[in-house]
Order: sequence, then structure tokens, then C-alpha cells
Amino acid sequence: MSARCATRRFVAIEYGLLLLLLFTVASVARANQFTDDSALTPSPDHRYQSARAAAQAGDFEWALQEYAKLTQEEPDNVDYLFGYGQALFWSNDVRRSIPILEQARTLAPDYEDVWKLEYRARVTATHNSSSESLEQFRQMAAERFPSAEWYRETDSTVSKKYRWEFSASREQLDNDAPDWEQANALFGRNLTDKALVTLSASTVSRFGTTDTQLGSSASLDVGENWTVIGGFAVSSSPNFLPETEINLGLSRRFEHGWVGGARLRRRDYEDASVDSFGLITERYFGKYRIAYSMDSAHLSSEQALVHALTVNFYADSGSQLGVVLAAGEEVEVVGPGQLLKTDVDSVALTGRHPINEHLGFGWQLATHRQGQFYRRNAIGISLSGGF
Repeated sequence: MSARCATRRFVAIEYGLLLLLLFTVASVARANQFTDDSALTPSPDHRYQSARAAAQAGDFEWALQEYAKLTQEEPDNVDYLFGYGQALFWSNDVRRSIPILEQARTLAPDYEDVWKLEYRARVTATHNSSSESLEQFRQMAAERFPSAEWYRETDSTVSKKYRWEFSASREQLDNDAPDWEQANALFGRNLTDKALVTLSASTVSRFGTTDTQLGSSASLDVGENWTVIGGFAVSSSPNFLPETEINLGLSRRFEHGWVGGARLRRRDYEDASVDSFGLITERYFGKYRIAYSMDSAHLSSEQALVHALTVNFYADSGSQLGVVLAAGEEVEVVGPGQLLKTDVDSVALTGRHPINEHLGFGWQLATHRQGQFYRRNAIGISLSGGF
């Protein structure tokens, strides 16, 4: 064999080895790329945990999008459906949560947490729908969980045609003035599933005199998201309460647990009138509600502006706890015939607890500073129910 042929054969072998090496490197790189891409793709369980954490943190928009994808990919996964329904409920989209939870309950009929959340959603939605479906659900829950208590505990006013409340409060003033006392009675009737009318009567003792006030109010749900509220009250021969009082309000429910509203109020006294305008925004998430309100009152050429922040907690048992902080200025009667603008600040703690299906108990502790005139420390109780 000539040297030239041997050289050509050697070169061919080199090229062959080079091609084999390149093919091997490309295969390894492709395998590594596939492995890296797989590692970067979150597993369904990881996505579920992320959506759950986002919902608990109040990021409902992202959580709901992720839950929607997960339930489409695995429509029979009860955990995904429960998480989806929970996020919808927490974001105040109660109506959409019910069919999702119903689907989860059908797939896992012994999953008690699903039943409990669906019951809460149905109780919440009952004021805009028939109570018959709620009663049917309670009967099914009693058959499935005969020893449970959660489906027996509910807000005493939910799904009742008639509502009532009696309350009383006492306020101690720090300037040696006589204590203030107040007693109220309220009776309401659901005319339809979307309309409520109430009548009220109050006796109020201040500055050594007593006033009596009679009032009426009504609320009407318009469409799916709007609520209109109106009311008026009158006092005969008032010493410190307004002769007449008119209230108008409008609120709208938005997505992700947001609610916004506005209100007008006019109080007519013997020698002056006070016009007030207020705005409120609130958000529900999980078991909590946070609300901010701003009220502007006008007395002649003077304006008074007060701000309030409210935080509520709603327990599974039906109990509610709240704290209200307020500061700013308000127009109020600080003595017989003395209607003035003063600086104010106040703190109030409130609670409401169900006793049984027909009765509920409430309480309030508060302190209120009225400028340089006095500070009022108050305690109040109430008993409410429905039938």
C-alpha cells in the first residue's frame, strides 16, 4: 500500500471519529437541555401550593387564574377544586364558588371541609336567593355528618323573614356631667329576597334630658352587584337630636372582594342644618374585612372631615369581632343648643356571637374624645334574632 493511500485512510478515520464526537456532544447537550427545561417547568403540586399561598396572601387574581388552569387540566382533583372554591369565596365571589365546591363534594362526599365551606358560601349567598336550597343542604349535611355542629350554627338573621334587635348602651363622661344612656328597638322584614324594610325606635338621655326618635329604612339589591339604601328619622320636641334626619346610600360589589359606596346625610335642627357626604371602600379576604371611610360634614361655612378604619374577623362558628379607629373633625351637639365643630378621636371594640339558630348576642366597648369638652367611655350590649 502506498503512503498516499495510507494517509487518505488515516484522514478518513479522523473525520469519522470527529463526526462521532460531534454527534455525542450534541446528544448530551440535547439531553441536558431537556433536563433543564423539565426542571424549570413547575409540577402541578408546586403550582397548587403556589396558588394556595397566593390566595392566603390576598393575591386572588393570580391564584384564581392558576386554579382555573389546574382544574381544567385535572377536573377530578378534589384538592384543586376545593382550593379554587376557597379562593373564590375569600375574594367575595360567593356565587361562583358554590358550583365549584358542589363539584368537589360530589367527587368526595365524605370530605367534611368541602361541606363546611360550601355551607358558609350558601349562608352568605342566601340574602340574594331562596332559603330553600340552604335548608335542603342542611338536611343533606345532617344525614352525612349527624354529630357535627357547624351546619346548625348560622347568623340568626340569615334566611329569616323577620328580624329584630334590642340594644342598650351607657356612656360615662369625664367632666362630672351626667352619664348618657340609650335604648334602641329595631324590627325588620324581608319583603322579597332582595328588599328589606326596617322600623326603629330610640330613647336617648343626655345633658339631663331625654329625646325620642322614630325611624324607618329600606335596602334594595339592584341587579347582581348594586345595593341602594335610604332612611329617615324624626324626633318630636328634640333637645339635642335632630328634628329630622335623611340618609341615602349606594354601594357596589366588585371583583376580588372589593366593595365601594357613597352616602348622603342631612340633619335638620331647630336653628341649623348639617349636610354630610361620605365615601367608603372595603375589601373582604378570607375571614377578614378591612374598610376605610371618609365623611365630610358642612355647618354653614365650616367643614369637618373625619376618617375611620375598620377591621373585622369572621369565625367559622358565626362569631364576629371588630375594631374601629376614627380621627378628624365632626359636627355634633356638645350641649343643649350647642351645635359645634370639634376635633374627635375614638376607638371601639365590637363583637357578635350566635347563641342558637334564632338568637345572637352583641357587645361594644368604646372611648370617644369630643374636642376639649369631654371624653365618653361607653359599654353596650344587644340581643338580636330572626324568625
